[in-house]
Parts: sequence; structure tokens; C-alpha cells
Amino acid sequence: IVNPTLKTPIPALMVLCTTMSLYLAVDVNVLIPCLSTVEWSFYCLTFSSLLYLRFKDSKAHRPVKVPLVIAVFLLFVSFGFVILPLFNASSRIPVLIGMSSLPIGCVLYGMLCMTRYYFGSDVWEKPRKPRSNSDSSIDSGHGSDSSSELGVK
Repeated sequence: IVNPTLKTPIPALMVLCTTMSLYLAVDVNVLIPCLSTVEWSFYCLTFSSLLYLRFKDSKAHRPVKVPLVIAVFLLFVSFGFVILPLFNASSRIPVLIGMSSLPIGCVLYGMLCMTRYYFGSDVWEKPRKPRSNSDSSIDSGHGSDSSSELGVK
């Protein structure tokens, strides 16, 4: 959802600012395993989708074609970085907290999409006023002289 006036993803910026404010409120040694597990799970998802599309739509033109061996290797490495911290007793709870944030984020995203669907417009967008002919942004050449306003003769 991009704000058409500011050309910025307002909801993504709100979530990013909220996440960054957690650095001030929570011990960083607890927050790093939470966020790194989520990050590596998205890498795992990316590599698995790359392999899926490689076999499903093998004839499609791709500007960069990653070798299959590298994609499989990176899938196993990223899967290991997601699963292995669960076997360590000290990092198990932060990892589970980080993984539980994914379904919560999916539910919030779904709620935002449903409000956009049901209300028919973007929730983050300001309503636009219809433009009249007198509100033209192009100077018609009539009116005050710009050089006299600047003090140039």
C-alpha cells in the first residue's frame, strides 16, 4: 500500500519504526535471535520458491539464472539456520517468539487488505477533491509580474 501523495509505503514504515523501537525497549541479545530467525526463514522461502519456479515454469525467460546446485545448497543452509537454534535451550524461546510474529503479521496484513477491499479505497490515502478549472497549476500569463515580485527591473 503506497501513499500516492508522499510516494512512500506508510504501513511498512509504521511497522519498521515499531520494530526499531523494540531495540530501545528490549535487550538486544534477546531481539537478535528473534529477528535473525525470521530473516533466515524468508531466505528459505525465497530459495524454495526459486526451485519451485525453476521446475514449474522452466521455459520462462530469466535475466539471471542461478545454478541449481547453488540454490539447493542455500536452501539447506537457510533451513539449517531456522531449525538449529531450536535445539539450543537458551535460544529456543526467542526463536519461537520470532516465529510466532509471522502469523501475527499475516493476520494484520490480511485485515488491512480486507478493509481496503470492503471500503473500496486505500485506508492510508487522503480523499481527493475534484479539481476545478480555477485551480490550475499552470500560470496563464496574467496577473502579477514575477520579476517585479523579486525586485528586478
